[in-house]
Amino acid sequence: MRTVDSKRFICAERCEVVVCTLETCFADKIRTQENARAVTILDNEMFILASPSSSELRIYDANSYTYRGAVQLSVRNVVGMVACGFHHCLYIADGDVSCIIRVEMPSKLRKWKVNDMDGKSVISLTSSRCLLVVCPKANNLKLFSTDGTLQSVVQLRPQIVNLTFAVELTPGKYVLSHGSGGDTLHRVCVVDDEGKILHIHGGLSGSYPTLLSCPGGIVVDKNGFVYVDDVSNQRLIVLTPNLKYVQCLTGVFKQGYRRLSMDKESGNVFVMYWYYTNFCYQYLTDFYEI
Repeated sequence: MRTVDSKRFICAERCEVVVCTLETCFADKIRTQENARAVTILDNEMFILASPSSSELRIYDANSYTYRGAVQLSVRNVVGMVACGFHHCLYIADGDVSCIIRVEMPSKLRKWKVNDMDGKSVISLTSSRCLLVVCPKANNLKLFSTDGTLQSVVQLRPQIVNLTFAVELTPGKYVLSHGSGGDTLHRVCVVDDEGKILHIHGGLSGSYPTLLSCPGGIVVDKNGFVYVDDVSNQRLIVLTPNLKYVQCLTGVFKQGYRRLSMDKESGNVFVMYWYYTNFCYQYLTDFYEI
C-alpha cells in the first residue's frame, strides 16, 4: 500500500526545507503586496505573483528569489493561473469578465472569452498542453488549445452538484470534487470525456476517513495517485487512480483559504495560503511543502 510520510509536511513551527527558505526570502515582498493571490513557476526559472484585482504580474528568480521585473496587465479578478513551459506562456483566468488571458514570455497578450466562466472557475493544463477550464455555473469542463480554440466540452451529470475543482487524471479522464455546505453529496469522482462517472470516493458529508466535507483542490502525482484537500475536515486524503482510499493525513493544514500544486518529479505538494486580516480584504501569502 502506498503511504505518505507525514514528516514531509512542514508547518509553521518547524520550517526546515526549501519552501521555508523561499518564505523567508519572500516574506517582506509578499506581505507588503496586499493582494498576492496566485503563484506559478515557468520553466523552473521564476516565480510569478498575480494579485486579484491589480494590473501587475511580478517576476522573481526562482533560485535567488530576487525581483526581476513586472508585466502590466488589465485583470479584474484572478481566479487561477498556470504556466506552460512548452509554449512558454501563462494562462490567467479572470472571473469577473469570464475570459482567459494568455501571456507569452517575454510579454505578449492574447485574450479570449469563455462562456459560463465565473469567479468560482479554476484552470489547469492537460498532458496534451490544452487548457482545462472548470465552469461550475454550467456544470462542465471546457478544453482550449493554446490559441483559444475550443477543443471539447465535457458536460457533467446532474448529480454533480456544486462543482469545485477538476484536473486531468489521464488523457480522456478527469478527477473532480463537488459538494459544499448543506449539499447531500460531498465526493470526488473520475469522469470520462463524455461526463460519465467511472469512480467515486465519498458520499454524505462526514469526518470518517472514507468520507469528505467540502472537498476542494486536487493534485495528481506522476503515478496517478490523487491528493484531495478535504477542506472542512482540515486534512489531506490520498486515493489511488480509481479512488480507493489509501491514507488520511491530519494536522497538516493551517486555517485559511489555500491552493495546492504539485511537483510531479519530487512528489512534493505545495500549499499556498491567503487570509483576510483586520476585517478587510488583505491577502497574506505563506508557502509550505508537503
